Amino acid sequence: MVKTDISELVKRGRAEPGWFMSNVLDVKSAHLWPKMTEMLESCRDFERTTIGAGHGVSKTYTMGRLCLWFLYCYYPSTVVTTAPTGEQVKNLLWREIRQSHANAKIPLGGKLTTTMLDLQAETGIRWFATGFSTRPDTVTTEATAFQGYHNDHLLIIFDEAAGILPEIWRASEHIGAPFKRFIAVGNPTSAWGDFASSLKDDSFNRMKISVTDTPNFKEGREVIPGVYGKTYEERIRLKYGVNSDDYKVRVLGEISARKAEGAYYAKKMNFLRSNGRITDSLEHNPNYPVYIVEDIGYTSAIGFFQSIEGNVNFINYYEDSGQGVEDYVRLFDTLKKDFGYRYGDIFVPCDMDSNAHKVITGETALTTLRAFGYSVKPLPREGRVKEGIARTFKFLDRCRFHKTRCERLIECLEGYHERKNKLMSTEDKTVFTGVPEKDGTDHAADMLRYASLAAARSLSGGMTAEMSRELWLSHIN
Repeated sequence: MVKTDISELVKRGRAEPGWFMSNVLDVKSAHLWPKMTEMLESCRDFERTTIGAGHGVSKTYTMGRLCLWFLYCYYPSTVVTTAPTGEQVKNLLWREIRQSHANAKIPLGGKLTTTMLDLQAETGIRWFATGFSTRPDTVTTEATAFQGYHNDHLLIIFDEAAGILPEIWRASEHIGAPFKRFIAVGNPTSAWGDFASSLKDDSFNRMKISVTDTPNFKEGREVIPGVYGKTYEERIRLKYGVNSDDYKVRVLGEISARKAEGAYYAKKMNFLRSNGRITDSLEHNPNYPVYIVEDIGYTSAIGFFQSIEGNVNFINYYEDSGQGVEDYVRLFDTLKKDFGYRYGDIFVPCDMDSNAHKVITGETALTTLRAFGYSVKPLPREGRVKEGIARTFKFLDRCRFHKTRCERLIECLEGYHERKNKLMSTEDKTVFTGVPEKDGTDHAADMLRYASLAAARSLSGGMTAEMSRELWLSHIN
């Protein structure tokens, strides 16, 4: 094929991604169904796309080919794909990429490995696609590396997006490119988290793909191999019922309304809602100091509360990733200017004075905060997290939350849950591990756990000296 033909191919491919799929890649024209085309064209037309999908609707198949379409139609380009586990990256999304690349109607070139397609060696320019998974124990490194992806054209794909950690979502927002596309797709199994939020966010082009949209369902036969249809829909409908959460999530691709399994605080948060303790009418009272409690790390959770007549009023909450102590000091100054906050103590974890929190200057975060003139009080070391969770559950009876300014905090407290033992759990019975799940809700929950310790020092009323003494002694020893 001559150079002018390649130019025309790329030009038409950009304009008609469906045409590129069936004329350059390995997709049969008969298998290009309307929702698949809508996914492709949304990526072409909108900077940000989010897709809630039922099971078996060819979302991963489509995302694999979308990766190749973008990589070869936009020059130079970088495509970054991620999923919750290495298995999902290597053997699901990248299996589709490898298959389509190998079976393309036109030789595509490039060096292809398990999770990398590199065109840089052939062209001498930055031009590649890569895939990686994210885990709680490595997310800091991965989020930092994620922010290093830059190019003239950039596509980010979140597959099985409900399981992508919040640090990676935030990192994706900080990557700049002259031409950028972001697409998140998955089964919306959780009512909490960034994926569920994106499906309600008007800044995204939002899509929903149901099993009932597939050609296999509509025609009552296998039109496209591997795509779910009437048989699957009927099985889920008969087992769970058409109005069940399982049917809505698995078949219709709608956001789950079910509480997180093993949720620690969901019932308590519902109680607070029904009793008017989560409300936008909760305002800052200038006659009382504002206390700050922090869970500082790569992702930091910072709560702002006042103790008034025995109530602990959370009037603001902030959460971000990759920020330094100086950034948080600027935040405190901004809130002081905007809302008139008069700060009391800042309560921090006991390890804020350790080497783990050293800053560039060689000082600990505790020393740095104090250098800015704040009164910083390290909290006693927690004995057992399980005991802290039980204490926090009782502490919530004293709490009130500003509904809007603490929206993220409230969402996390509702979703914070015990980790499931995936090997021992079945569809009908869940077995838990006894420890909290580290899925992004834990940062806010840890902050509140620290706040329950801090409250023993700061409450102006409603807690007797005996209660305060008992609380502190149980965690100092």
